[in-house]
Parts: sequence; C-alpha cells; structure tokens
Amino acid sequence: MVLNRFWLTLVVVLFVSAFTFSQEKKIAKALIEFEAKNYKVSSKLFTKLIKEDSLDPKIYPDVYRHGAISAIKIKNYTEAKLFYAKLSKTDQFSFEDAFNYIQLLIYIGATEDAKKIYAHPTVSASNDRRLNLLEVYFQGTYLNELRQDSIKYKVELVTFNLEKGDYTPAYYPKGLALTSTIKKKNKKPWLIENTILLPAFLYNDSTKIRKKIKGNGVHKFKGVAFYDSIEKLWYFSKFLPKNKNQPANAVGIFVYNELTKKEMKFSFNEKNAFSSHANISNDHKVFWFASDREGGLGGLDIWYCTRDEKRWSEPMNAGSLINTPGDEMFPFESDGKLYFTSNGHPGFGGYDIFVAAANGFEIANVKNAGYPINSNADDYSIVLDKTHLHGFLTSNRGDLKDRLYNVTLNDVTVDFESYVLSSVGNNNVLSGVRVLVMNDRSRIIDTLYTDENGKFVFKTKPDLQFTLLIGDGGHEPLTVDINTFGIKKSEVIEKKYTLAEKMVSFDLLVSDIETSIAVPAASIELKNIETGKNLEFTSDLYGKITANLPFNVDYQITATKLGYDPSVKQFKTSDTLPKLQDKIEIRKTNELISMRLDNITYAYNSFGLSDIGKTELDTLALFLKENKTVKMKISSHTDSRGNSAYNLDLSKKRSESCVNYITAKGINRDRITVENYGETKLLNQCTDEIECTEELHKVNRRTEFIFTFHE
Repeated sequence: MVLNRFWLTLVVVLFVSAFTFSQEKKIAKALIEFEAKNYKVSSKLFTKLIKEDSLDPKIYPDVYRHGAISAIKIKNYTEAKLFYAKLSKTDQFSFEDAFNYIQLLIYIGATEDAKKIYAHPTVSASNDRRLNLLEVYFQGTYLNELRQDSIKYKVELVTFNLEKGDYTPAYYPKGLALTSTIKKKNKKPWLIENTILLPAFLYNDSTKIRKKIKGNGVHKFKGVAFYDSIEKLWYFSKFLPKNKNQPANAVGIFVYNELTKKEMKFSFNEKNAFSSHANISNDHKVFWFASDREGGLGGLDIWYCTRDEKRWSEPMNAGSLINTPGDEMFPFESDGKLYFTSNGHPGFGGYDIFVAAANGFEIANVKNAGYPINSNADDYSIVLDKTHLHGFLTSNRGDLKDRLYNVTLNDVTVDFESYVLSSVGNNNVLSGVRVLVMNDRSRIIDTLYTDENGKFVFKTKPDLQFTLLIGDGGHEPLTVDINTFGIKKSEVIEKKYTLAEKMVSFDLLVSDIETSIAVPAASIELKNIETGKNLEFTSDLYGKITANLPFNVDYQITATKLGYDPSVKQFKTSDTLPKLQDKIEIRKTNELISMRLDNITYAYNSFGLSDIGKTELDTLALFLKENKTVKMKISSHTDSRGNSAYNLDLSKKRSESCVNYITAKGINRDRITVENYGETKLLNQCTDEIECTEELHKVNRRTEFIFTFHE
C-alpha cells in the first residue's frame, strides 16, 4: 500500500514537472516571436497560454502584458482589453501597463473605463513623467476641446482605396504614389506594422486609374516613400542586412535616382536601429526622418539633418517639444509647418497628427491638429500639395482598416486692421508710422506703415503668435504681442494702439552771471511756445532743475529770483542726445532776499538726525562755504502730541542738533540764528482734537531754513 502511494506521488510529480516544462517552452517560444516582432505568431501563442492553459496573471504577468501588446499590434483590441483587465486585478500591474491600457481604452472609445484605470492605485502612486499626459485627459476639458468640429479641415474618403490597407501617400509628378499592404508567405514582417509594405501603386487623378509602378526601382520598396521632384530622387525604407544579435531586422533609408537608375543608402543608417519616413523641407535645407537610434527620448523620435554644401550633417534629435517617451513618426513639412504623427502627445488615443511651426529645424507651438483630422483611431502620414491647401492622410477610423482620405484645408485668414493714434490731443491719427512684425523667434518677417488715416493691416494665419514694434521717432515706441490661437474661421480683428508722447530728459543749471556760482531756489518757468502751456520748477541747492519734456517742442525759459533780474532764453527738445543740458544766467539786483527750505524731518519724540538729514546738512554746509555772504535762520517744529511746554523744548533740541552738526563742518556760528515754535505752526489739520495717521503727523516734525543774501 505504501509502495503504491509512492509510485502515485512520483507519477504526479513527473506529470506536473513535464506540464510545467511544456508551459515554459511555450512561454519561451512566444517571447522569442515577440522580440522578433512577429506579433501575429506571438499573439496566437500568448492567447493559448492565457485561455487554454489558464496561466495565473499573478505568476505570469509578462505573458499577459506581452499578450496584450501583441494583440494591439495585430489590431485585436478586444483581446488586448481582456488581458489588461485581468492583469489590472493583480499586484503585478505596473504604471507601464496602466498607461498602455488607458491609451488602448481611449483609442477604442472606452473613456469611462479609462477613467477607472486612471484612478487605480498604481497610477496615483506613480511619479512617472507620463502622468502629466494622463492628467491632460482626465483633469480638464482637453478631449472635449479636441472633439469640437473645426472648419479648418475637411476630410473625405478617397475613391481609389483597394480595401486591403492603403498607407502613406507621396506626391509624384505623374500622380500619387501610395503604399499598400501585401502579405506573402515566408516573408519577414516589417519592423513596426507587422506586415510587408510595398509602395507599388500610382494613382492618376486625371485618368482616375490606379496601377502598379514598374521599371524604375520603386517596386523594390519596403516602406514609406518620399519623392524629391527637383533632384528626381525617391526616398524609401527597406530591411538592412540581418544582424545576428538582433531578433528582428533593422530598417534603413535608401535613395533611388531616377536619372542614373542607381540606388544609394542613407549615410546615417544604423545597423541596430529603425530609420524611415524621410522628408525634405521646401527649401531643401532640412532632411527629416524618424528613428529609434541612441540619443532619443523614447520610442521612435523625429530627427533631422541640415545641408552643408552638398552633404547632409550628422543627425540631430528634434528635441522635447516634438519628441516624447512614445513614438513620433511621419514628418512632413509644408508652408512653414511641420506635421508629424505621435502617440506620446495628448490626443484622441492611438496615433494622432500634430502640427508645429517650423523655421528651418527650429520648432515651436506644437498642437494637436484636432477633429476631423484626428479620430480615436490611428491617424497618420499627412501630405499636402504645393498649394498647402489640399492633401491626403492615412487613417483606420471606422473599422480599423487603413485607408487614404482627402484633406482640404480651408484658407483661414486673420486680418488685424489696426489704427495708430497719438496720446497728444484728441486721439490724433498718426500716418507714416513704421510697424515691424516679428515672429515667435524674434525675427522680422514684415515691415508695414500706417496710411493717412493711421491704419495698417497685418494678414496672417491661425495658431501663430507675433510681436509688433510700433514707432515713428516722435513718440515712445510701443511693443505689442498678438496671437491667433484658437481661431477657426476667417475674421477681421480691429485694434487701436496709442503712442505716448516721446519725452526728453532735460537738465538746466541756474548760475550767477558774474560769479558763475550756482543759484539755488530760483523760480523757473518753461513755456511751450506753440501751446502756451507753462511748467514751473525751483532750482535745487546746486542751482539745477531736471524735467522730462515732450520731444521736438520749442520752449521759452524764464528764470526769476528775489534779488536777481529776470532772464529769458529759448531752446528746442529736438537734439539727438539722450539727455539735454542747458544753462541760464541771472544777475543780482542788490536787494535783501530770503528763501525757505524744508528738508529735515524727525522720528516721533526724537531730536536725533537721520542719515538722510545728515546728508542734506552736508550739502547745506557745502553751499554755505561756497557762499560766504549768506546767513541762515533755523526754526524747528513738532507735531501736536504731548504738552506745549514739552514740544517747545523738543523743537529747541532739534534746532541745536542742526546747529551743532553744521558748525562741526566749519560754518561760523555767527552766521546762524535760531527760532523754535514747538507745535504752534502745524502744516496740516492734525491738532490735539483730530486723530491723524503717522504719515500726517510726520509732516509737522521738521526743521526749516531761511537764507538771507547780502552784497
């Protein structure tokens, strides 16, 4: 009996071991096919492991995630959703799984299910940078905004699809070249799409005939083609020689010369990388392509080369404005814009078409092209003709089968009708004002001038931004930022810009005509000769005034002071110097004169001099040294707080502080007299009965100076 149990146990162990070994062999084989990108085979193997062998997702999470990815690659989205759903219920569900699952759900239109996965703890606990992309979907109105109908584009199914999978059109002088799917036994699948691609058809819009391309090398193509009509060159992709260390063939870019009938390979193909989707800019200075080579930001990235004489430079990554951790492909430049396909930027799900402003290889303002260019299916590979208004794109919207669609761009224009006015007078219009238009890279793209009505018109397109530099030399220049973001139909936008009067910094020195010594406290009147408007100033301790005056105006200057004869002169603010300087001289009349100077204030209940007060007294002492005939009376004051006797004594101490400081600078005490008033001469309403702020009380805490000038 014991022996029988032993043999039974041994048989069970051997059976389980054999079964486990068999499963491991199946898993290994499926993974090999997956790594080789034979997704149709790997999907079939993973499905059997999941459905027939009932592998536990907790123990075999890679089987479920690779099974889901394989199913997506062959467009079996129902199965992919099922595998991800089971994996999401285990602790093996990673952020990568969640991200791919959410993208799949958005792609198939299951937005509510996608929201539930977005709330999964694996997502909320992650700090993956792609979390920002998911937030765009679920924490705003982005998706709704994308779905809004746009009259910028019209998309219609073409009549010449073969219904076998038509891809990536390319313009050719004799018609439209396009890529179609063909499947042949014993053929190695293409690296990305898991199918053999052959751009072997040409559609002639005039004859409405679609036929195979023969006799010019095009029939050899295995990938996306671009035709350079200037140099008669076809750019296409095909497999590179097999690398034993790589599970799948790499893909490179090749060039077929129609004139020489020779084929050349792109100098910068890499034996372990995918390089395809070549496109050349309108000016033939930038070569765009897609690649997953080292130095990228994720999967496939957009790269570019620039032309150096007759050679292309080393490839450069187009940068993070375009490229993401996902895939960016199918670059196409048209009319200063770069169109490309991405599944890494926020979109409807799957691949969407994006558009960016392109100036050479410089990129700005990347935006989703929106509906109806994009759908929740795969939308990619847009091309436009020379008018930049008509083209084609590829999409598998509807039944998820790739087809070609006509694209028509409505010629949406935005006209800025603008008027330039002067701030002087009643909004006087300004003619002949120059307007420089700069793009978002600070380059001047247009120069305009206002007409006799002060009007200029700037014509542009939607989704752009500019800076206007407006100026005529007689007014202060004005810088204005404008943009056309979000505009979907042609419109006229009216603007008014008012230029402020240009001002000139003006310094005037008042001096004694006989001694050339500066004259302080002189009254200066500046009269606008044309308008009669007066400006009044008083010269400082150095005999100076400083003023900002309107540009190109004639003024009459009148300088007066008790004890001096008035003096008059004229000048014009039209000099090109950044700062105008002038002087006016006046002559003494031998009369006794006096002036008042209020410049020393104190903290509450203090007679100590502040740093500012000391600086003022330093200047005053210097003036007295240079004008030895001048005598001075000092009078000090307090605010109303405190009793009268205390305030009188406090004002005395304030005067003493000033006298002591000035005499310490070498000024004879005999030249100074003192009077103290306490709170008896307030400068405002702040008496004992009225409550005032500290600022109002501060005005009354002061020391004043009266100067007497003698021959």
